[in-house]
Amino acid sequence: MIAGIKKYAFLVHHKDYSDLLDSLRKAGVVHITEKRRLDESSVIQSGLAGLNRYRSAIRQLKMLVPGLRASEQSEEDPEKVLSEFESLMKEIEDRKHRIERLRTEAETAMPWGRFDSSVFSKLDGSGWTVSLFSCSKKHFREEWKEEHTIEIISERRSRIYFAVIHRKSEFPDIDAEEEAIPGRSVAAVLDELKKNEELAAGAEAAVKLNAPVWNKAFLEGSTDLINLIDYHTVEQQAEKYAEDNLYVLEGWVPDDEEEKLKEILEDSDCYFFPAEPSENEKVPVILKNSKFASLFEPITRLYSLPDYRELDLTPFFAPFFMLFFGFCLGDAGYGLFFVIAGFIIKKKVSLKLRPFVTLAQYLGAAAMLFGIISGTFFGINLIDSGYVITDQSVIRMEEYGVPEKTISGLKQLKGISFATRQEFSGELTKITGEDISSAERNAILKSAEGNFSIIRSFRHLMQDSLSMFYLAIVLGAIQILFGMVLKIVNISRQRGFRHSLSVIGWVVLLLTLIVFKGGGALKLLDETRVSFLFNILFVFSLVLIFLFNTPGINVFLRIGNGIWDSYNVITGIFGDLLSYIRLFALGISSSILGFVFNDISSQMLSVPYVGWFFFIVLLLIGHSLNIFMATLGGFVHPLRLTFVEFYKNAGFNGGGLDYKPFKIK
Repeated sequence: MIAGIKKYAFLVHHKDYSDLLDSLRKAGVVHITEKRRLDESSVIQSGLAGLNRYRSAIRQLKMLVPGLRASEQSEEDPEKVLSEFESLMKEIEDRKHRIERLRTEAETAMPWGRFDSSVFSKLDGSGWTVSLFSCSKKHFREEWKEEHTIEIISERRSRIYFAVIHRKSEFPDIDAEEEAIPGRSVAAVLDELKKNEELAAGAEAAVKLNAPVWNKAFLEGSTDLINLIDYHTVEQQAEKYAEDNLYVLEGWVPDDEEEKLKEILEDSDCYFFPAEPSENEKVPVILKNSKFASLFEPITRLYSLPDYRELDLTPFFAPFFMLFFGFCLGDAGYGLFFVIAGFIIKKKVSLKLRPFVTLAQYLGAAAMLFGIISGTFFGINLIDSGYVITDQSVIRMEEYGVPEKTISGLKQLKGISFATRQEFSGELTKITGEDISSAERNAILKSAEGNFSIIRSFRHLMQDSLSMFYLAIVLGAIQILFGMVLKIVNISRQRGFRHSLSVIGWVVLLLTLIVFKGGGALKLLDETRVSFLFNILFVFSLVLIFLFNTPGINVFLRIGNGIWDSYNVITGIFGDLLSYIRLFALGISSSILGFVFNDISSQMLSVPYVGWFFFIVLLLIGHSLNIFMATLGGFVHPLRLTFVEFYKNAGFNGGGLDYKPFKIK
């Protein structure tokens, strides 16, 4: 539901304005009406720039120290700490760039070993010089040594590095790659490299040592800037009158917080005037739901908050969303995993994240429910888990009231094992005939022994694929009808009851067709006996649809609107119902993939000695992938069914303004 809220106007002399803002921030319950945006303000721009610096510093700290937690308190000046941190990080970055360059230089100088670079300068003026070459070992020619003065310096990675002493005027004719003379020896490079590595490590160690305290300082600095930006933004929202001597500030206060505000302002020099929201005013929205429904409020916010004057649909879509997720996941084992993992994770996460874990547990419980209904547990088909008639089965059938004649016929199946329910039901039909009652059939299925004795007593309740298909359609029809009922309430709240009469007509018409025609098809009702009531309701609904759809306009225009609405509603409902088939499709695909992973993994058991290892690995990988994909689909598709089909049929407008009180953060 949406909590009540009142509009307040605060009138104050300009000299007392800062005191008013301090009082309002202390109260922490007033959502200030935004009259103007201050994106170009220098204070806000500098504040945002500082905020980005703090956030960047926090990210860098967490990269250097994974799992970093802030210390309990920090006496450091955030701005001073930030400057020191940025200086150290710049030094670390510069050192690392220098280290990369030195490593490249060392790699180039390494083949030439230690040498004195002054030797090359001493040769100047003598007419002689030294050239450096390299080539692969197989291309080196021994005759080069006879023709030139060659000194082999080193051999590295099947490559020979050598120097040739020759006259400057006679460049050696050698089929090898000429190398540049290093600016210094590898020893000098390695010395500098080691020094830079030590300095970088020292700076990094200093950052890591102070990380908890600095992280706390950065968080405090960020908070201070957020409050500064918030204060400056609010400060500029007042309207000024009487030559800028009187300031008028407007805001919104929840009904249950009014007393708190009045207590704080009762001794101030401020005048305040409460008022109810006007009809077309943009009003902040506060969602106030039960403990269960509040878990789904983050999902509501993914789309849009409701308008202040309409229904909050969160408590109404929450049960459906949970059921739809369970339908899509469709595996009792996966649901059990969610529930158990939730209890483990909940102890390790912050209080802020625990509601999300609890929500995951609720969704897991729904998956367990639908996994039991569809007979799937970690990809194992529980419906087709073997059927055998035993002596104990015969005793059970007698206890359940199965006719003696039927039991006698079934005794011929005693000891015969059937792998699937379909096979067993086929033989059962041959013996008992097509006219066997559903109660007898269920009693026989419940009496038969199977591979898992723990599920024998309720295995007959598990539904096959066709039944799950129909269940998806039925759930969709229920949600669509429920949404239309909520649309009646929504329209009545916003525009008046008479504007909802057309929607009432559609609800009456659909329920009439479902109850009377559907009940007749299923032989639950005698259509001839209720035909008069059916006709009355049918005509009544048509009158509402075609004559009361748009109050206040010409009757012929209403009929035209009714025809147009009929086209939209009929095609819309048909399309919406088809959308719910995705629940069945996702549920069955999840079950099939689980079965496939089980089958592939079980084949590994035939491998001698190590087969069990590959069996476990493939099973874990396969089911992990399936859980991930099924969970993703199980969240996204119910989200679509909620925001498209349900919201549309419930007449949801949205566009609500989030309630953000002015307070110290």
